[in-house]
Amino acid sequence: MSAGSPIPELRDLSAPQVQELVVSLGQKPYRARQVLQWLYLHGAASIEDMTTLSKAFRSRLADAARLEVMEPALVETSTDGTRKMLFSFSDGAAVESVLIPEVDHHTLCVSSQVGCKMGCAFCHTATLGFRRNLRPSEILGQVLAARRLVDQDRPLTNLVFMGMGEPLDNLANLSIALSHILGSHGLAMSQRKVTVSTVGLVDKLPALAAATPAALAVSLSAADDALREKIMPVNRRWNLAALKKALAAYPLKPTRRITFEYVLLGGVNDRPEQAAALAKWLKGLPAKVNLIAFNPHQGAAFDPPTPEAIGTFQNELISRHITAMVRKSRGADISAACGQLAAKNPGGEAGS
Repeated sequence: MSAGSPIPELRDLSAPQVQELVVSLGQKPYRARQVLQWLYLHGAASIEDMTTLSKAFRSRLADAARLEVMEPALVETSTDGTRKMLFSFSDGAAVESVLIPEVDHHTLCVSSQVGCKMGCAFCHTATLGFRRNLRPSEILGQVLAARRLVDQDRPLTNLVFMGMGEPLDNLANLSIALSHILGSHGLAMSQRKVTVSTVGLVDKLPALAAATPAALAVSLSAADDALREKIMPVNRRWNLAALKKALAAYPLKPTRRITFEYVLLGGVNDRPEQAAALAKWLKGLPAKVNLIAFNPHQGAAFDPPTPEAIGTFQNELISRHITAMVRKSRGADISAACGQLAAKNPGGEAGS
């Protein structure tokens, strides 16, 4: 994709910006909705494909804006059916997203940045450092590419922004993408089935709540400050008390809960007393916990927990009336499991 073009990519624009562009080209405002339907409902590959628009308007629109289609440079398929898509960009950057098959649908793990600034010790993406934010069209491009890969028997219904990058560190672009993902003019996906995950950027949580009704997930992985600071540097800026205060104020509908992701590191944060501390910290929050066994990657300093440790940790939470589920690892044989994404180009070089 070309990021340096002087004219805007249509999928980088919000719905109001598309309308403003359409009106500036001498068209009635309702034409903007037709353009948006072509972009998202029909997945148009080019402006010329928008055949309900007049040829003259299409010509003027093509002079004022561009439309590019993202196709994966590489698709790897796991033995369990998980597919990892690599997207390469003209500036040499690359990202990965993961398409996970379920019984009757697919879930897509979406990336929001090239690399990541957060430095979580258990995450392979953190070893790449940070290169740049993804534009709205590059976020949406992953979703649209995944939709082209699935079939009607198992459509793409669920999105989790848990791929490469910290979504709230790219909130402006993420918000535009989410407005098209959730909006009736766009993909019209369910609010309950689109989840934004964060390591806990406390200062961005109010803006996220104002920008989108998507579900919220928080990567926690420790319920004491000393340990969390070691494995998640964000805790040095916003400790657990600050995070809990922000989450207690986060506006949720009565039936909604915050998902807490807890990566279990063998011998580090997987002991029963640490589960008890987690349950105590969660008290008063509308919470459910996803337990994720650490997925090894090259250079990792941690080991996975034992099955016995996972079961004991889960039971400790349940005994304290915390909903706790163990998330099954998918795609580990192609480095597509949680925490393993590193965006290797076909030639073997990291995209950042």
